[in-house]
This record gives sequence, structure tokens and C-alpha cells, in this order.
Amino acid sequence: MSYVDEKYYTGVFKGTVLTRDNILNKLERASDQVDTLTYNKIVGKGFNNLTEFQKDKVQKAVCLHADFVEKYGEYIDMPLSGFSAGSISVNFNAQKINGITTTQEVINYLKQTGLTCRRL
Repeated sequence: MSYVDEKYYTGVFKGTVLTRDNILNKLERASDQVDTLTYNKIVGKGFNNLTEFQKDKVQKAVCLHADFVEKYGEYIDMPLSGFSAGSISVNFNAQKINGITTTQEVINYLKQTGLTCRRL
């Protein structure tokens, strides 16, 4: 189950990265990965039982993560985190938590919800 629908992504979030032919699958995948990042606390508690503040932050995190995966998906699972050639250096600056690679912005939104703590 996705925490975000196409209407939220295009209307509220104003997302433009995902296309109509893949938006639902990408948002569902991002929601599943957000569940992993939050130790399935959203599943355990139920999305509808979250506060409005928590729902807002989770939905923004899902949209940002879906955009990130769409833009950089082919690089996410690469064994290299960067490379150098002469005076040029390229690094992939992303966070990896519970096997999910995402951006610091996604992590920051999820931390605000209190759902990323491992404690019960």
C-alpha cells in the first residue's frame, strides 16, 4: 500500500520526476522502503492512526525518495561510492540505512516523526 497517491504527488508535492505510466509502482516501492527505514512502525501503528504531522512528513519523505530512486536508481546499488580521475573526483553522497539508500532530506523528514527510533 502506498502512503501517497498520484493526486498528492502531482498536486500537493508538485512532483514532476515520475511519469504517469510508472508513478503508482514507484510510489508504492518508495512507501515500502520508507517502511524499512522506519522499522515497519507505520505498518504496526497504521498510517491512518498517525498524527497529521507524522502523515505529512511521511508523505513528503515517500515523494522525495521516489524522486531520488527515479533519478539515481542505476547508481544506487553500484559497489563504488565515488571515483577519481586526475584532479576530478566524484562522490555519491547518500545515506544507507537498513539496506535502503536514500537522501539526508528523506531521513530528516522521517526523524521528525519519531518513527525511526529502534526502541519499541
